[in-house]
Amino acid sequence: MNDGFIESIFGKSRFDINIEDIIEFFSEPQEESSILEFKSGDVEINDLFKEVAAFLNTEGGLLIVGAPRETNKIVGKTTTKVCQGDITYSSFKNKDWLYQKLASNIVPSPVNLRIEEFILEKGNVFLIDIPQSNTPPHQSGADGKYYIRLERDAKPAPHGIIQALFNKRKLPLLSADITINKLDDYKSDIVVSIRNQSNVPAEKVSFLVDVYNIKFIESLHNFEFIKDSLGDKYSVSNHSNQILVSVINIPIRFKVTHLKKDFLIFIGYWCRDLDFEFQYFTFSPENETMINGSRLEGPLLLDELKRIQL
Repeated sequence: MNDGFIESIFGKSRFDINIEDIIEFFSEPQEESSILEFKSGDVEINDLFKEVAAFLNTEGGLLIVGAPRETNKIVGKTTTKVCQGDITYSSFKNKDWLYQKLASNIVPSPVNLRIEEFILEKGNVFLIDIPQSNTPPHQSGADGKYYIRLERDAKPAPHGIIQALFNKRKLPLLSADITINKLDDYKSDIVVSIRNQSNVPAEKVSFLVDVYNIKFIESLHNFEFIKDSLGDKYSVSNHSNQILVSVINIPIRFKVTHLKKDFLIFIGYWCRDLDFEFQYFTFSPENETMINGSRLEGPLLLDELKRIQL
C-alpha cells in the first residue's frame, strides 16, 4: 500500500502508530498546515464534513481528532496558533461509526479514507488520512457548500474553482478482451472479459454482448436469438453489482457452434459516470485469426457485418 499522510508526518507505518507516538508528537508545539488539521476531542461531527471535503478537493491531508486545544504562540510581533500539551478525547464511538458518518454526509462519498483509532478509558483519538480525490468536487452535507483547503483553513470554494474541479474528475476506463479456444472444427470456447484499466473504481457496470453469423450458442448467461436488421444474432445484456477495479474483471463465457465462417462478437459496456462504448472482434475459425475493432479503430462495424454475411 502506498504511503499516506500518517506515514509522512509521523515517520512510521500507520500500522505501527500507537497513542504514545501521538502524545510525543504534541509534546512540541505543532502548527496546522495545508495538509494538517487539528480538532479537539469535543468537536462536533458536523464540523468535520467541511474539513474532509476541503482536503478531498485540494491535495489531501491528515485530520487529527483529539488534539490539544489551540493556544497562541508569540514570536516577536507574530502570533501563531499551535497545539501542544495534553491530548483531548473524543466521544465518537469508533472508526466504523466515524467512517459511516463521513461517507453519508459528503457528496460524492469519499473513497480510500484511512482511519486509525485509539480507544482509551478517557475516550478516543482518531487519525483520518484523506487522499486527494479523483472525483472532485465534494460537497459538505452539513451546509451544502463546497470547500477547498487554503493555507491552514477550509474555505468555501468560489464558482470558478468548483467548475475547474468538476473538469478535473477522473473517470473509469473500461475495455474488453477476448480469448477463443478451438474445441473442434465447428465449436469454439469463448471468454469475454470486461476490465477497468483505471485506478478509479467503476460502479454499476452494464454490458451487452451480440454474436453474429453463428449457428448456436451455449452459456450460463441467457443469450436470446434475435433476427436483427444487421443480421441474425445471439444477444445478452446484464449488469454487475460488483465495483470493478483494476484487479477484477467481469467474465462472460459461452460456447459457439459456427459455420466454419467468420463470426463477429460485439461487446458494449457502460457504467456510472461513463457513457456507452463498444468493441468488436471478428474471428476466422479456418485460420484462427482475429480482427479487433472499436468506435475509433479497425474496419467500420457495418462494413464488417456485411462482409462476414456474404
